[in-house]
Amino acid sequence: MTTLRTTDLRRGALITAVLALLCSAFLVLPANADPAPYDDCPAATFCLYSGADGTGERRDFTDRQALQGYDAAWDGTSLSAKNNTALWACVYGAPGYGGLLETVKPGNKDAYAPGAVRAHKLVPTRALCFTGYERCPDNRVCTFTEPNGRGPITVHLPSTDPATKNYGNSYGTEAAPRSAWNRTQKHVCFYPEAAFTGSWADPADPSGRKRFGAYVVLRGDSTTVPAPFAGTFRSHELVNGTADCQ
Repeated sequence: MTTLRTTDLRRGALITAVLALLCSAFLVLPANADPAPYDDCPAATFCLYSGADGTGERRDFTDRQALQGYDAAWDGTSLSAKNNTALWACVYGAPGYGGLLETVKPGNKDAYAPGAVRAHKLVPTRALCFTGYERCPDNRVCTFTEPNGRGPITVHLPSTDPATKNYGNSYGTEAAPRSAWNRTQKHVCFYPEAAFTGSWADPADPSGRKRFGAYVVLRGDSTTVPAPFAGTFRSHELVNGTADCQ
């Protein structure tokens, strides 16, 4: 009888020890942690989020995608971003690479106020975020509403004006350019009047007698238009030599 009791006691102790071991194992099992913010952004991808800190709906862009503007559902609605590419992300506050600019280093994240994200591009160097000339196609004159080729672009297809016979473009009510790129084989003469004429007063001459003629952009050149010409162009023509400007 004594032997049986001892065996039962030993078995009971062993079972108790095993149960205790199992319980402790269950106690130390790690809980399924929520993913860290932005961890869902795939590799080689620029991710925009509708919520702060990488939350909400996500929209993905490859390193080959650039958008001068978003559809209505995403225009100005992004509140955070993760740049998971090897390129710099340039984030703009207005369509056409215009408005305020924020840059996101490769691998970094960023946060935005409502309405701050309306366009983006991905570029090899940060310096390229500050220009938008690359949008201009070959053999065209392109004008931009902001300096450095930023803002909405107009790609001009020249024609001969039936009244003046000038070969170029008159802008009408279009916003006056603040920068331009001449990718043609001709020189471009810009004028302050829609009929390919006009001149500018020299602000340094108080008498007002000294005036500037056409503002010329040579073939292949790009420029941010300086004062007193900035915001005043109403037409331009293409010429073989600068002496042909009006």
